[in-house]
Amino acid sequence: MMSRRLVIDLSAPLPLALFADPIDSAIVLSLFCDARALPDDRQTDPRGWWGDVLAGVPYDRWGSRLWLLAQRAKNTPQTLRDAAHYAREALQWMVDDGVARSLDVSARAAGDETLLLTIILDGSAIDLEVTT
Repeated sequence: MMSRRLVIDLSAPLPLALFADPIDSAIVLSLFCDARALPDDRQTDPRGWWGDVLAGVPYDRWGSRLWLLAQRAKNTPQTLRDAAHYAREALQWMVDDGVARSLDVSARAAGDETLLLTIILDGSAIDLEVTT
């Protein structure tokens, strides 16, 4: 399986090199733009993109809910399951719209400040390291 690594430090501006590849760009924008919180998320500020209300497909939303974890989550197995779920949810459009045929996402921690997401699109792995 082919693999490549992307590193994102959320305390610094995103390097322009992350946007050189269209798939990498789509992944970064999908994961790190804030999707609107769902009612079950019980947020006073649901965030999200105003353009979602104009979507031609119901519940076609932009971004991810990973921001929910930054506010309240501790490094637990449930947090990692939530991170993988939120990432998969945010990237599902790539399969739905025919950009990729298959998608799988897993999450693991590397210490308290680093989330490692492995995103597999059509058999190619992208190891995304996110630090705060």
